[in-house]
Amino acid sequence: MTYFEYISSNRWRSSTARLAELEAAGHRCRTCYAADDEARLEVHHRTYQRLGSELVGDLTALCSYCHHAITDALRRRRYASIRPIVVDTAPLFERPVPLFDPTMGYRRHG
Repeated sequence: MTYFEYISSNRWRSSTARLAELEAAGHRCRTCYAADDEARLEVHHRTYQRLGSELVGDLTALCSYCHHAITDALRRRRYASIRPIVVDTAPLFERPVPLFDPTMGYRRHG
């Protein structure tokens, strides 16, 4: 089962650890304290070591906004140290004439 299949499954939805984290958080985002009637709550994996048999400490209740922001920050931190691979490329098509001449401005036909 892939991660995405697992996250959409009833097994994840009814997970004891997931439900316990939501309960422990008071059904509020742990970051901004939005309640589940104010925002969509999600449960973030702090680690994937025990994916499928998570412990409560592996999870954090977050609203969808904070979940996105935290996941983005973690990914940026992880990938910041990876240098991009420089590839020598050539244009696919040669364009001897530009598609648009900025000196001509925009003209409406008709």
